[in-house]
Order: sequence, then structure tokens, then C-alpha cells
Amino acid sequence: MLFPRIPVVLLVFHQLLSTVFGAEFYSSVYEMTKVFGYEQRLLNHMQKFLADSQGKLEFLKARLREFEDERQEAREWGPAYFDSPLNKYLLNKRLTVDWQRVENLMETPSGQKPLKRLQKMRSHKSMPDKSELDGAIDGLLRLQFVYRLEAKHLARGILDGVDYGNQLEAEHCVDIARLALRDQHPRLAHSWLLEASNRLKSDELKPQILALLVKAKAELGDFRGLNDTYQELLQLQPASEEHARNYESFLEAHKGKTALNETTIIEEHAPIPEEGTTVSDFQAFCLTCSGHLRPTPRQQRLLRCGYVTETHPFLWIAPFKAEELSHDPLLVLYHDVIYQSEIDTIRKVITKRLERSYVTGVNSSVKSNVRTSQHTFVSVTADKVLATIDQRVSDMSNLNMDFAEDHQFANYGIGGHYGHHFDWFHDGAFEANLVSSPEMGNRIATVLFYLSDVAQGGGTAFPELRILLKPKKYAAAFWHNLHASGVPDVRTLHGACPIIAGSKWVQNRWIREFVQWDRRPCELWDDSLATLAQILQMHQQLQAKEASS
Repeated sequence: MLFPRIPVVLLVFHQLLSTVFGAEFYSSVYEMTKVFGYEQRLLNHMQKFLADSQGKLEFLKARLREFEDERQEAREWGPAYFDSPLNKYLLNKRLTVDWQRVENLMETPSGQKPLKRLQKMRSHKSMPDKSELDGAIDGLLRLQFVYRLEAKHLARGILDGVDYGNQLEAEHCVDIARLALRDQHPRLAHSWLLEASNRLKSDELKPQILALLVKAKAELGDFRGLNDTYQELLQLQPASEEHARNYESFLEAHKGKTALNETTIIEEHAPIPEEGTTVSDFQAFCLTCSGHLRPTPRQQRLLRCGYVTETHPFLWIAPFKAEELSHDPLLVLYHDVIYQSEIDTIRKVITKRLERSYVTGVNSSVKSNVRTSQHTFVSVTADKVLATIDQRVSDMSNLNMDFAEDHQFANYGIGGHYGHHFDWFHDGAFEANLVSSPEMGNRIATVLFYLSDVAQGGGTAFPELRILLKPKKYAAAFWHNLHASGVPDVRTLHGACPIIAGSKWVQNRWIREFVQWDRRPCELWDDSLATLAQILQMHQQLQAKEASS
């Protein structure tokens, strides 16, 4: 590989999210559109409160106009309004922080009835909470990190070159920077704090920005910048004993060191690794998503596009359009293999069934920001269209679908992604009884249907193969997860890249290895140790050695 991987024996999931009671919205665009409707009821209660409280502070009226203007803008945009993760963040900000301010102001003897109704609705499980706002910000930071976007562009509403017409205020930039520091992304935090400084309209937020810059520069080792920031902070708040004490400790720790006089240039993103540099699986995944890790012309020279007719007689009439992406391991993209009428039926079947996606850890299934989406499993018997799709999958894969898992459907929201992982189960998952119907064996293959186009981002990255599959509606990707010998194939490491803009709907068909012996028989050798080409090459070398001796 251009960027070699560090081998991984077990998939380790990190940064687990705390359990969130009630619904969750930021991980699904579908859920975001539903919660958007709840705000209208909040506005109705607020209007009643103003009618009952003549002479109420003009602030409330101004805020009402502001909220209604933002909603009108959303109506004018239509569904495309939620294509921008900035809009989703601003909606979460409005429904949490801004509405809390309104609620605090309304806590007066007048207008108690509409106030109680508003409070009851805000405390309902259908309304987002603070964790939703953090999830929205986390999605923005993920986009910035993976696609190497710049904070100054994001703040202007420009996402990977596309202008969505949004603007973030200095306060928003500070919120994002604070979460970036909390999650140990000092480079990103530094960039957002500089952008917040550029967007200041008054000095009210200046002390907060400088205090956070102190933390960011300390983590980045910019000691000269840290010294200058401390001095600026003490000029603004000379009476602060805490700042003075921290600055004194800083000077004492770096007394006599030349670092205080050396300028450190802080780049928003770490440099792209040079050729031959060893990188982690996560780095390889990000580089594949951003397009910096690509297959070479040598790897692509034998790949073809064509029609598949061999697996079923019906395909002589209506063959599959297939695009080869890899021969070993096998990875094929089939075009136009699901229809809009089928997608419409599927959407009806899964309505109100979506819930936050979990991942299989070492000892249990857990909610994790490694996978931010909402999903549901549906039995093949739920609708005849699912059985029709399974017959099509059987023709595509030439595998038996009788013991395949239930159909899985998923929707990805703000920065929605699924970090690099394997579809096959580790031995530990079987031992911990985390695998349903373990007697059916491991997942021999995967078929991934794309049920929607995605405006930006949201591709499926295979770092080992340097392949990035961009979502294309009506298409389906097919690959083998196991070698013919049944040994898991580590080259199938893959993940769903974060969505920059739009909504992503997918359908997974995970096929088990039970009763597949006649469809994909074992080779005469262990193909997890050597390919046929390698065996033939070794045979030729042995013959040449014997001939020369």
C-alpha cells in the first residue's frame, strides 16, 4: 500500500457515548425532519404567552420574529434545508440553548398557562436535549477532520467547495471549539477560536476565547503564542487571580527555555503522510474518504464492466450491469438493481421503526460514535418486495439466501458515518453469544444497496483496497467477507465516510456461510495463506530451482 496499515487483531471501539434516554435526532436526517415539526407547537405556545402578557419584554417579540424568519427560510428551501449540516446544528442550537433563554425569561407570574405547556413540551421525550447539540457539533468536527475542511469556510457555510448560504456567529464558533478541546482535537479547536476572534462584534466573548486558546496552544506546544495569549488575557481581566496564578506557573515551568522565543506555526490539519509512511487503520480510512488514498493504474488495469447472465436463466433477458472494482478479494458494483417502487414500499415498511445503531464490541453491543446512524431490522416476511430483493441478491451473488440475516435499513444524519470495521464476526463475538443464530456460521458475503443519492460525502471506503465507493441510487455493492477456506478476510476492512450534505439511506444483506458449500466450495489449498497466482509462481520457482540443480 501507499500508506501501510498497522495490523489489527480485534476491532476496538472507543469514545463510547453516554446512554441517552428518549429519541435521538442528530444521527438521522429522517428523525431531524420530524423534530423540526415540533418547533411549530413551541411557537404557538409562545404566541399565546405574548397575547396573555401585554407589555412583555420586547426581547421575546424580537426572538419570535427571529425564529419565524429562520423557519420561513427553511420552508423556502424545502427538504434541501436539511442537506446542510450547519442548518441541522443551528436547529439543535435553537431548540436547546435559545429556547432555554426564552423559557427563563417567560418565568414570570403572567402567562403561566402557556409557560407550563411550553415547559411540558420541552421536557417531552420527543424533544432534543443537550446531547443532541453535542452530537450535531461532533458531526461538524468529524467532517472537518476527515475531509480536511477549514473552519473559516465552514463558518461561512462553505462545505467542501459548495456554498450553502449559512453563517455562524462567534458564539457558535466558541461552542464548537469547546467541544473540540473536550474531545482532544486541539488543532481544530485552535482554528475555530481564531475564527471566533475574527467574527467578534463586541469584547464580551473575548475572555472566553483567550482562555480556551490558552488550553489549545498548551496542548499544541505553541509556548510563545501561549505566553502572548496569557498577557492579552491578563490585560482584559487584570483582577483575575486564577489567570495570574496560571501564568506565573507557566513562566516558572519554562524559565530559561528558548521555546518562549520560538514561533510555532500551527496548521489546521496534520500533514498528509509521505509515501511509505506507516499509518493506522483509522488514518488509512480517513485518507481513503478524502481521496488521498487511491488505487494505482496497475491495480485497475484488469478490471472490467459488463453484463452478468450466468447465475440464472432470467438474466439472459434482463442481465445485471456489473462493474468490477477488485478481483481479490471480489468486490463488484451492480447498477440499477433496485427500483423506485421498491424503495417507496421499503420506506413505508420501516416508518417509525428506526432506532440508534449499535456496534458489536468485545463483550456486548454498545452505542458508539464509531457509528452514527439510525437503523432497523425487518424480516423477509414483512413484505413480498423483500423476498423479491432476496431472489435478486441470490442471482447477483450466486449464494443461498435461505439463512441470510434480516434485512437491515439505515439512515445517516449530521456527519453520519460508520467507522472502519469488518462485517464478519470475531471469535469473541461467538464466545460472548453476541451473534444471532451462530449455527449459521459467519457472514460469508455482504450486499449493500444504496437507496438514495448523497449530495456530498457518504462514500464507502475500503482502505486496504484503496477504493472509495460513492453512493449511487439503485446500485448495490457485493463482496466476500471470508476466504473460500472460511477464514475472515482482513482486506475487507471498510467503513461509511461521513456525510457532508444530504441524507443517506442504505439496505444491508448479510449472507451466512451455512449451506453455501455448493455455491462457493473450498479450494484445494488454504486461500487465506496464498492465492492461486502465488502458488503457481512458487511452483515455477521450484521447477526452475530443480532444473538448475
